[in-house]
Amino acid sequence: MYRFSDGLMFTGSTEKAISYLVFQSGILKEKEFKSSLWTYLGEKPEGTRIYKSNLYGRLKIFKKPLDDKYMDFLFKSLDLMKAEDIHPALDKGFKLEAKRLFQKIDNEMVKKFADFIDFLNLSFNLESQTKSETKLLSYFDDIGPFILGSIGTSAFVIPEIPKLFLAPPSWREITWIINNYFSGPYPKDSKKPDLNFFHWNNLKLGPELNSSYHEGIAYYLISKFIIIYEAFSNNSKCSSLNLYIDLIQRDGKRPWKDLF
Repeated sequence: MYRFSDGLMFTGSTEKAISYLVFQSGILKEKEFKSSLWTYLGEKPEGTRIYKSNLYGRLKIFKKPLDDKYMDFLFKSLDLMKAEDIHPALDKGFKLEAKRLFQKIDNEMVKKFADFIDFLNLSFNLESQTKSETKLLSYFDDIGPFILGSIGTSAFVIPEIPKLFLAPPSWREITWIINNYFSGPYPKDSKKPDLNFFHWNNLKLGPELNSSYHEGIAYYLISKFIIIYEAFSNNSKCSSLNLYIDLIQRDGKRPWKDLF
């Protein structure tokens, strides 16, 4: 079962060369993609929605790391869908994102996250630069390989996704990079003082995202990636988030720089 930050879950299977996708959530929060690959069969039972493939072949849900040509395919699909609301972080402030993504997060971690945003603003001028951007595109927090799959040689975007918001274009690409390549932070080990806390699966990037502004965005979006993981694990103390913030804010680790 695949799960997204808003609670939407889905799974899939193939039976006698016909594939099915099954989605679960209280309500359908976003219109399905118009796709020639899938036919909506309705709710069976309420809150569980079923799609049937229109092509014969085995279903494959993509996993990380995925070739970046599929990133372009996903972004072109998102461009066909209209988002009306700006992202909550741009509307209500970055500091409220921890509670929005994980309602059970401990209050102490909410305060620590808010302090981390202050650090990012001071170090990278994060919020003011982000809010000055005028070009905004359709975006959601879970952009990554699990949104995509294939039947035979035909790739597709899953027919239901979390709610779309408007956000700066760089959020799309950096979120894809994080969800497709990033892992960490790995716990400290006194026996391994040279431990690499972060891994990018040997990824290297060109100069386009090598700026202080994009570095600040990356550290912010990584923190959200970790909060989503903590929510999935129902870890209200957010030990991974706590370690991550300490590594970036206190110890001066700069994992984004490893990509260049």
